[in-house]
Amino acid sequence: MSVPLSRFWAALVQIQTSIATSHFVAIDLEMTGIEPRDEPRLQRLTKEQLYARAKKAAETFNVLQLGLTCIEYDSNTPDDGKMGRFILRSYNFNVSPMFDTTSPGGAVLARVVDRTLTLSYKTLMFLKQNRIRIEDSYDGGIPYLSRAEEEEAIPELFKSNSRSKSEKIDIEAQMDETKEFYRDVIQKIREWEVDPMAKVFLNIVNPHGGPMTRFQRRLVHQILETEFENKYIGLLKNNTFMQIVRRDDEEEQKLQEKMHDQRKQAVRAQRGLRYIIEALVGGNFAEDVFSMYDAEDELAQAVAKKLLRQSESILQGKGTPILVGHNMFLDLCFLYAAFFGPLPDTLDQFGVVIHKLFPRIMDTKHLLTHNDHEMMAPKILDGVFLEMENEDFPFTIEHYSSSTSGRHPANANHHQAGYDSYKTSVVFLKEMWKHAEDKFLASQVIMPDDAILIGGDNVPLQWDDLSFQKFANTVRIGYAGLWYLGKKEDGGDKR
Repeated sequence: MSVPLSRFWAALVQIQTSIATSHFVAIDLEMTGIEPRDEPRLQRLTKEQLYARAKKAAETFNVLQLGLTCIEYDSNTPDDGKMGRFILRSYNFNVSPMFDTTSPGGAVLARVVDRTLTLSYKTLMFLKQNRIRIEDSYDGGIPYLSRAEEEEAIPELFKSNSRSKSEKIDIEAQMDETKEFYRDVIQKIREWEVDPMAKVFLNIVNPHGGPMTRFQRRLVHQILETEFENKYIGLLKNNTFMQIVRRDDEEEQKLQEKMHDQRKQAVRAQRGLRYIIEALVGGNFAEDVFSMYDAEDELAQAVAKKLLRQSESILQGKGTPILVGHNMFLDLCFLYAAFFGPLPDTLDQFGVVIHKLFPRIMDTKHLLTHNDHEMMAPKILDGVFLEMENEDFPFTIEHYSSSTSGRHPANANHHQAGYDSYKTSVVFLKEMWKHAEDKFLASQVIMPDDAILIGGDNVPLQWDDLSFQKFANTVRIGYAGLWYLGKKEDGGDKR
């Protein structure tokens, strides 16, 4: 079920297509921790207090896994006599906080963003118990770059190499060793530029041994600018010494363009998982993903480009799938922090930005507990899934993952994000059907040909149905009550 980095870019073409053709997408996240240290343990917290705690958790810990299940409806009657079929495609991604510092631009990204990595011991024990390896995120995990991180890094990544505005070092105020180094470098360059037998380059080393210091490199650049009117440029070699060469404006322009292209590609590679999130919110991804797609076969390249452009067009034109989650408040907080930026100060502000990104949300926790009271046992996803798994359902559920197909994902770990997103999908379909069944069966007789349908199919679960709207855009926040997105609180839940 897990998609490793080695197959990610090739698989991403299929994943984006699956998102575009889906009516619903279920998500689940695993984190390196969820409870900030030293937070007081209160029996009753308000929604704002729970948001403040979730915000601190999302700022402290990291996303470890992202699970995704795309749900597509096929109205063609299957051979088993069912009314239709739901096709579920699941993916699990180990999320890597690392940067590829071996690539041009990767080291700059790492330096500018400089993430803090934090792991809760309680979470470590939980992950170990469920056979989820943290090492998989660091070895073969998929990178990511939030919109805010990218915005912060871009100016540094693509800033001009001009040193004309750098602060000058006052040589006379320096120590004798610095003055000597400065004079020696000037003398060596002057001897080199008039020596007819000299090489086309001049190497400058640290006279005291070891690699040149940052301060020494600044001195060399200042010498080239002030003493030699930028006739020469200094190149750092092997992070050890500097090589002085004559300036070739045309060649330098080519090098600058090459470096610019390499850094743009480094940004695309680092975005990684964010392209999936961009698809879920109707953002741009087609051209960038295709630039990372590596296939020698020209036909495969042409098909990939077409599929990516079609997927982007569908998601930006007809709209994005309905986002489904189970007890998804914390998932939404971590999702926003990891892929978009710092969370807003208040829950109301967060509700506005989340609703703008995901205008259609369904929380199965609310769906399952809307008639419950606080004396009833909590609805845990694993337990509900086991109860519903073999319940009668008039539609075939076919499940596919990156490595399996059929009714169940093989060898899936409990609490693996991809598997939890699959369980969430099954629970959502079967529970929602209990509320929509009567209306759907009646619609088979009276629904006109020009009815507004998701994806153009006669989908049994319609967003505009009253049965759907009863639960739409309403997320449960523990025992504090309900969080209403895009609509005023109607007083339906005072807990």
